[in-house]
Amino acid sequence: MQRKTKIITTVTAALALLALGSGTVLEIHAANDVSSVSQTTAPTTATADGTKLTADSASGTKSNYKVKYKASGDQSATYQKTTYGSANTAASQVDYVGSNTQGTTVNLNNGTTAVVQGTMGHTYVHWNKGDWSVTAVTSNADASGTPTQFAKQVNSQITKSSLPSSADTGAITVYSQADSDETNSVTWQEGKQVYQVSGTTADATVKVAQNADN
Repeated sequence: MQRKTKIITTVTAALALLALGSGTVLEIHAANDVSSVSQTTAPTTATADGTKLTADSASGTKSNYKVKYKASGDQSATYQKTTYGSANTAASQVDYVGSNTQGTTVNLNNGTTAVVQGTMGHTYVHWNKGDWSVTAVTSNADASGTPTQFAKQVNSQITKSSLPSSADTGAITVYSQADSDETNSVTWQEGKQVYQVSGTTADATVKVAQNADN
């Protein structure tokens, strides 16, 4: 009798595996797969300073996906969503800088006060806007303008159009000079999810984040 029970159990398990293999598991994965930008919170396009970025590809799952953008020339950007095990872990992925930063105080536009620091051939202008921290970085070799001028441009952009309002906390780090490595970044946390936009230019990177449907 025991031998017969084992045989029945084995056959039942095999039938279950066949049932799963026949489409059930594949259908679950298919429902969670991301293949177009419309399945994400990323914007289809973003235009900043006369340059239009357009979503070129989307991949991943609903919990973890990546959308890539391209524009004329060498400009590009990436919008990425990552889901973590807890809100605390997600929050630790955002490089938020508090308002207690030490340095020289400077007045930007729109009544904003910032702190200026210089190190390793760069000047950092930092300020906070609500739950967001903003850092504008200028190379000391950049003769196109001053660190304060660049910081004012960034502050003006994020004042004219809002950043994702559902963010628990966020951080912006942008550079005055374009970089092919997509070093500019806008990162924010929403519960267990972290969203990050990285791009080759400051204004386009911020604009993609501003256009996000969160």
